[in-house]
Formats: sequence, structure tokens, C-alpha cells
Amino acid sequence: MTYGKLIRISLLITLLILALSIFFIAGNHGWIEKNYANGFYPGLSRFLRILFGWIPFSLGDILYSIVSVSVLWQLGKFVVRLFHKTDSWRKKLTPLLTAGIILLFVYVYFYLFWGLNYYRQGIEQQLGLKNGKFDKQQLIDLNNYLLLQMNSRKEICLQKKDTTMNNDRMFQSALQGYQTLEKQFPFLRYKHASLKPSMFGEIGNYVGFQGYYNPFTGEGQVNTAIPNFLQPYVVCHEMAHQIGYASESEANFVGFLSATHSNDTLMQYSSYLDMFLYAWGNLRAVDSTAAKQFGDQLHPGVKRDLVAYRKFVTDHRTFLSDWTDKLYDYYLKQNRQRKGIESYGEVTGWVLAYHHKYGLK
Repeated sequence: MTYGKLIRISLLITLLILALSIFFIAGNHGWIEKNYANGFYPGLSRFLRILFGWIPFSLGDILYSIVSVSVLWQLGKFVVRLFHKTDSWRKKLTPLLTAGIILLFVYVYFYLFWGLNYYRQGIEQQLGLKNGKFDKQQLIDLNNYLLLQMNSRKEICLQKKDTTMNNDRMFQSALQGYQTLEKQFPFLRYKHASLKPSMFGEIGNYVGFQGYYNPFTGEGQVNTAIPNFLQPYVVCHEMAHQIGYASESEANFVGFLSATHSNDTLMQYSSYLDMFLYAWGNLRAVDSTAAKQFGDQLHPGVKRDLVAYRKFVTDHRTFLSDWTDKLYDYYLKQNRQRKGIESYGEVTGWVLAYHHKYGLK
């Protein structure tokens, strides 16, 4: 047995053992909350943000590209060798084994360095909230509250002629929101920012992502090619992922709390707009007439933003975004988010539960 083959087999066995360990640990939510989400992970995530946050470009995007090219290259070699009659089957299968090891390494790294947060107890346990059913009147009251907050922020921004945020201001405003929120809830502490524009922004418009967290480098990536009024809330959402909230509904909720605790009116507007769209959609599903009445009360500036947003989505909707939506929906369902992509909308339940217990800012 050659030295190279021995290394590959040893690496494969080690990765398989780690993968099996992750599978069994994932079922113990209490242990993960105590020892991983509030033990190992916070220190690791801060270390990654310190280590890579100062780099002006997205190192994680480069790593994603290298891994993708490497796997495709090995698969290509496998296909080519299939047609080499003189090659042994051991030689034919070697590239496939290499590709498998790369993917298994990515899987193990992903869950050890972040993915186990999908199996924590999270906000429900930390804030003592229960995300359950809510009635129509609760939805109407929430829509009314969000409408008033959103319309008032839009009016202030228009009066000040302050309608766009550059990256530096956006990242700083989001950080300030978390620092204010931390005074009330210390477990939502965020230090050592690592927030960067995605290198795949234009591609992302057709794939359908607005932002993502890179667990390999601890970077929060924001698609700065989407409409500017959406970006501030996306930043706060990705920061929630960075501090350990893997669930999309919980990241939405924590992002909303932090954004509304920011002193920046544009940051607040972005968060109230996004949350209103979720609550409005929930109301429309049970009472379209009531939802239409709220639609009629939208500030003209908000209406213009929504028209621009719909046009943006329509202009970039392709078969590729439909395919990636289905893939991501499957991924979420495999990670304790039973409603898949629709899990984002469960944030309405968290906001209502929080409003009932704490009141809204």
C-alpha cells in the first residue's frame, strides 16, 4: 500500500467517524445548547471573525469556488478514465474517492463549525417564547403596528433625503443595533464584525439569495446587488447566523430585534418593511380583504419600493432560481425546518410571542 493511499484511507475513516458522531449528537438538543451553542461555538465564531474579518474581500467565496472546481475536476477525471480501457478499476475510481473525501470533509467541517446550531434549543429556551398558532386579530394588530412604524420611518427618510446606505454605514449601524440589544439580552452579544459584499452578487440575483453565512471563514456575506432598501435587514439577519442562530425564522427574528434597536432610521425602515411583508402575507392567507385595506394605507414611498422590488424579482426569475429554491427547501427540511423555505415566515410567530411577553420597541 502506497503512502498516499494510506493517507486517503485514514482520512476517509476519520471523517466517517466524525460524521457518525455528528449524527448521534444532533439528537441531544439540550447538550448542544449548553456545550456547543453556548460553549464551543461562540469562541470559535469570534476567532474566525478576528482571523478573517480584516481581509477586504470575501475569502469564503474564494474557498467555495476552489472546492466546487476541485470536486468538478475530480468528477471529470472519473468520467474520462471510464473510457480508458487500459486503466484498472482502482485507477478509474480514485478520482471519485477523492471527490467523496472532499465532500465528506466539507460536511464534517460545516456541522462542527456551525451546522450543529440547527439542533440547539435557541430562542424558545433563551427568551421563554412559544412560537405557536395565532388568531386573525393578533395578525391585524401586528400589521397595524408594523405599518405605522414602516410608514413613519419612510416619511422621515424622505424628508431628510436619506434613502440609501453605503456598506460602511450599513455594517456600522447593524453593529450598533446589536450592541444596544445586548444590554437587554447579553446572550445576543456580537463582537468583531466580519461583514462583506458577496463576490457572487449578480449571479445571486438569478439564483435567488440575498445573503448567506460562510461557516468556513465566519464571514457574513451580503448581496449588495439587490435593492438597497433590503440590504440593511439582510445584514442583521446574517449577523444572527454568525452568533449561532441557524434557524431562518430565528435569524429573521434576532435580525429584526437588532435592526429596530439601531439608531439609524434607514436600518429601522428596512427591518419594519421586511417584517411587514411577512405579517402582511400571513394576514392575506386568512383575510385578503383586511390585507388589502393595509395595502391601501401604504406610504407612497413604500409603494414605490415594493414596485421596484417586484420588478427586480420578476426581471431575475429564471429556471435556475426555481431549481435552487427546491434544493434549498430540501436542505432546510433536512435541518429541522419542516416548512422549508416557508420557515422564514414563521418569524411572525416569534414577533407576536415576543410582543405578548416583552412588548415591542
